[in-house]
Amino acid sequence: MFGELMERLRGRRFGVVGVGNVFRGDDGAGPELIRMMEGRFGLPMVDAAEVPENYGGWVAKMGLEAVVFFDAVEFGGRPGEIRIIPLQKLMLSATTTHNLSLHYVILYLEQEWGGEAILVGIEPKSLELDAGLSAEVREGVEKLAEALVEAAGNGRP
Repeated sequence: MFGELMERLRGRRFGVVGVGNVFRGDDGAGPELIRMMEGRFGLPMVDAAEVPENYGGWVAKMGLEAVVFFDAVEFGGRPGEIRIIPLQKLMLSATTTHNLSLHYVILYLEQEWGGEAILVGIEPKSLELDAGLSAEVREGVEKLAEALVEAAGNGRP
């Protein structure tokens, strides 16, 4: 997965949108990625929390060639596993608490913006209220942060 993501981002100006609810266990993986990477280098990033649809305009205004949306997505993998999720699969066989809003923001971007929207999902272990991130998901978030830093050409976080 990381090789494919690196290839898709190589040589492009890209940004990262973290999606999720920090109060619902592993659903907080998207905001945690942004927190982990914040201030470490000049990559445009935003914590969209539970409202990624509010950030379609941000993506377009930033002059990005690609954007990575990162969210907890139930796709049947092992907890902490990371995959690129095709938009069609999001609506048919993968589940996130933000299915419709992510679907529509990515669809909007595909129609109105010349860049590539990439949905990266991490398999959650628990979405229980106030559970915090599981060790498996935290480890996956750390690996993704390293890969994104490498893709941006700025060393390690």
